[in-house]
Amino acid sequence: MLRKEWFRPKKLRVLLAWIAIPFLIYYTNINDTSYRWGAILMGIGELIRLWSLGYVERKGKQLAMSGPYAFTRNPLYIGNFFLGLGVAVLVANWIIMGIFLIGFVWIYKSTVQHEENDLRKKFGAPYELYCKNVPRFFPRLSPYQAATRDSFDRQRIIKHHEYVTVLGIILVLCGIHLYDELVFEKDSFASQIPLVILTAIIGLIILFERFIFSGFGRMFAEGFPNLFLKKKK
Repeated sequence: MLRKEWFRPKKLRVLLAWIAIPFLIYYTNINDTSYRWGAILMGIGELIRLWSLGYVERKGKQLAMSGPYAFTRNPLYIGNFFLGLGVAVLVANWIIMGIFLIGFVWIYKSTVQHEENDLRKKFGAPYELYCKNVPRFFPRLSPYQAATRDSFDRQRIIKHHEYVTVLGIILVLCGIHLYDELVFEKDSFASQIPLVILTAIIGLIILFERFIFSGFGRMFAEGFPNLFLKKKK
């Protein structure tokens, strides 16, 4: 049977993000200014994510209260906001901007509430104290002084496969740039061959990593079995 968790907002955001890429490219009104500022915002978002993941040992298993988590309870989602905002600015389409803002609030409101309920059950009083002192989203001015402090560990970034997100950002930037140069600027395909090759290589690396190293193919097969098979009585 289908996995219910695949239809939770937290899972849907990843699926919708990849599905949206062709639409973003097709409906782009990109210009030099929007591309520049969009790339900057995406870079800021990813830097926040990298900083955050360096303090996350196992999400939901150990309470992170150091680094960016000393300023806000959800720095990863703030990073995601800047990433999405950067894409919306980059394509310079107000409809896409509106869809992103509405979708972000809808998806993350449910996600955060669900995660906070789980953390309250797992960590109890320490988490309640943390919530009283650290805002959900808007950062406090001075870092929260937790009883136990952690240090930044870049190995955690690798463990969380964040390099896939970095490659995904590069893929989006390259894809939209190619579309602008070939479709709007009417540049010759031959002049863009190096970037085309780079884009194709990055895309293949992401697919290889997702289906081989991360086991996405296996999870996909398990989540969507042969629906035509009759159940045994």
